[in-house]
Amino acid sequence: MSRIRMAVEIRNESSVPLVWERDELPWGEWTSPWYPSARSPIAPGTTAEWRAEGDLFLGPTTGTEGSVWYRVDGDPNRHLYIHFNSPLVESQYGNTFHVWAPAGFEAAYSGGQGHSARLIIRFRDSARREVRGFTPSVNGFQFDNSWSPDLPAMTVGFLWNRMLDELGSAAGPLGIARVDDNWLPLTHADAGLCGGMVFAAMDYHAAGERPPAATSAPTSADDPLFQFIRDRLLDSFDIAGSGHRWLGYSSPHYPNGDEGFIQVAGLARGRAWVTYRDEWPRIRDDIDAGRLSPIGLIQTDTLDVGRNHQVLAFAYSQSGQVVQLWIYDPNHHGRDDLILEFDVTDTAGEVHVRRLNHTSDKRIFCIMRTNGYNPHSPPGGRPLTIRQALRRTTGRSNGRIPHDVGLARPASLRGWLASI
Repeated sequence: MSRIRMAVEIRNESSVPLVWERDELPWGEWTSPWYPSARSPIAPGTTAEWRAEGDLFLGPTTGTEGSVWYRVDGDPNRHLYIHFNSPLVESQYGNTFHVWAPAGFEAAYSGGQGHSARLIIRFRDSARREVRGFTPSVNGFQFDNSWSPDLPAMTVGFLWNRMLDELGSAAGPLGIARVDDNWLPLTHADAGLCGGMVFAAMDYHAAGERPPAATSAPTSADDPLFQFIRDRLLDSFDIAGSGHRWLGYSSPHYPNGDEGFIQVAGLARGRAWVTYRDEWPRIRDDIDAGRLSPIGLIQTDTLDVGRNHQVLAFAYSQSGQVVQLWIYDPNHHGRDDLILEFDVTDTAGEVHVRRLNHTSDKRIFCIMRTNGYNPHSPPGGRPLTIRQALRRTTGRSNGRIPHDVGLARPASLRGWLASI
């Protein structure tokens, strides 16, 4: 096997230069001539790269680990700090990184795994970044996640056991056992259909439509909208994929931080690592790509999975290490100001999430991006208004309207003026 190598590519997409200050390399050596000091300053709109490699003697004898400090705009009190560690023997965490930016800037990174790796860092000015054309008060349902107890949903036992099957050998150490498939013979809709509402809202957005105008939840089991949301709830659990995470992360034995037997044995990563290092970058990448990001909120550590919740992320901002995530919450219709705030610096302890502009005080143990979404055709959608169609396609509320955008067609001049 050849020596372990790490290439770091820094894309300066901010408005200020990055000036090299110093670097350290406890393991390995810098790859000539790719020294950090030689790639400075990094001007706005440019890219720089440096490389390091482990020691080699009849094969690789060390990994490579190092740190680099840049002064942001030459200011000695503001730094972009990059730490990388590509060990000789990787743990379940693989290669690890700590990329830190000062307030007013964000540093997102991707890649960097494997023994010949490339880490890409995007350094940007802080800003609110959003999915075009999605606003909860417009594109979410006009009613809360509050349903009649007379409406059937599904069996909890069936869901539990299917997720447990996917969890596999980790179930034992996490203290999770099978239950009867008929446990809670038939749950009812009053337990909540949040995941179905999230997936359905995504479906209407994908179709270029608004949800139906109803201001109260359907009350009939024969209602097509109820049936659609109920079916999408099952889809949101991703039972045949990664739905086992609902059980795993809800276990009282699942670790919060990085240290412990389960982590050392390679059976799991702590909830903080999952939230800050695994799932938050996936959510961010969705929004940067213009995609809505469905999110599971783990709100229990007692295996009471019914306490968990699903929401939909549509915008974010990051300043330094602090992330603010705007969400559509099916429990609170019409709210465009609901935010989850967390600091991604430390994964050693438990997850700390603040709910801004929110009445719920339920603790969030873990955040995960929900997998398995594929668009379906929803029932009874409403066309977009002219203003909404323009915002969706151009990010602005003026300009030419593409021919393929579905628009509301008001019956009068007064109606047309109101629609814009």
